[in-house]
Amino acid sequence: MSTTTTSSNYQIYSRYRNFRTLTCPTPVQFSSVCCDASGDIVAAGTTDTFQICTWNLQTGKLLEFLSGHEGPVTNVRFSQGVLVSSSWDKTVRFWDTFESKGTTDSLQLSSDCTTVAVRPDGNQVAVATLNSDITFYDMKAGVTVGSIEGRKDLWPGRSSQDLISAKSQERNRCFTTLCYSADGSVILAGGHSKFICIYNVAQTVLLKRFEVSRNLSYDAMLQFLRSDNMTDQGALDLMDTDESHGQEIALPGVAKGDFSKRRTKPVIKVHSVEFCPTGQSWCSATTEGLLIYSLDDTISFSPVDLDIDVTPGALRIALKKGENTKALVIALRLNTSEYLIEAVECVPIDTISLIVTSLPLDYVIKLLDFLARQLSETQHLHFYVSWVTVILTVHGQGLKKRSPELTTVMNTLISNLLGETKSLAKLCDSNSYSLDLIIAANMRNCSGVTTM
Repeated sequence: MSTTTTSSNYQIYSRYRNFRTLTCPTPVQFSSVCCDASGDIVAAGTTDTFQICTWNLQTGKLLEFLSGHEGPVTNVRFSQGVLVSSSWDKTVRFWDTFESKGTTDSLQLSSDCTTVAVRPDGNQVAVATLNSDITFYDMKAGVTVGSIEGRKDLWPGRSSQDLISAKSQERNRCFTTLCYSADGSVILAGGHSKFICIYNVAQTVLLKRFEVSRNLSYDAMLQFLRSDNMTDQGALDLMDTDESHGQEIALPGVAKGDFSKRRTKPVIKVHSVEFCPTGQSWCSATTEGLLIYSLDDTISFSPVDLDIDVTPGALRIALKKGENTKALVIALRLNTSEYLIEAVECVPIDTISLIVTSLPLDYVIKLLDFLARQLSETQHLHFYVSWVTVILTVHGQGLKKRSPELTTVMNTLISNLLGETKSLAKLCDSNSYSLDLIIAANMRNCSGVTTM
């Protein structure tokens, strides 16, 4: 975990303990930070000197200042050894930090850059600008591959001081944070608005818009103008009204008035958005707090190839008759976790290979997705791992050909397997002596030796 401060310090935290503080020789104000994939290099952009500072995380030594931007640096991101930075000078620059060659290339935009994001494969970069546009560039060719006009999607609310409606006012309409999904197919965008937008990258269309808050105690929440809230003295929301008839109640030790009053309301904003590596959920840091959204559809009814014969009753009849393959296909077509668990756990372990071989590849992918998610919840770990092993062995070639659409499934599978491995390893290590005692006692009993 890392944090930035308004001074020339950059602090690194490990499990809530500061183990490294990175500093600059001169006071600067940092605006964004990032770390490369290897965890060796840390980069931070500045707003006052227009430079980018890089450190060696192992030694804490300042490596160099990267100069070239002519405005405040708004964001920095590492991608496959290349540092990407955006700035208010309407440029996005690419830096080779490992060979110290400085800037290698740059992109010129028509408006100030507010943030930048790099696709996980490193082949595409998305840039948000002050005019509410998101532009996608091919990093290798340096050409535009698409753009999104997000002005109508943001819909910023009307501030208490605005004399016009939210639809008419143009200020502060921009995205300030972007994040690609693991497969790069969609992108999250948030900024000076109470909405978070999800766009399809290939088709550059809005998929869905999420409202982060409806709390009217925040500013910029209203969408329409209310003339009755405006007076000759200004907006009613900005006036302090109490029952003291103009007399200010002083706090102890305060000479003039009550300084504890909140005279301005916080403005609703989205400060940052991030996708989970598995793609099943994402989170956002907003004025309302940290919000976590789940894209998991396990609790929703989403049937596949549903017809009149695909029912829970038909599933249970097939299980009673021992027709496990038919029951599993019905459960996959119903696409409900409850029925999938019932169908999978009724299959004898020695017949798993036969059933998996007879399933079409489309059903195998759905089954693998279910098994990957269930690994973190089930108590029958060996049974479910046996299913996964057979599927990858029998259908490995077919799954490899469709690997682009399996990125999320494989990430979930690997993540849950690693988590269960760590839990079992810790459990076994803490009980190693007890296991040795049980094994030794069992061997004594088998050999007919009486334990004293």
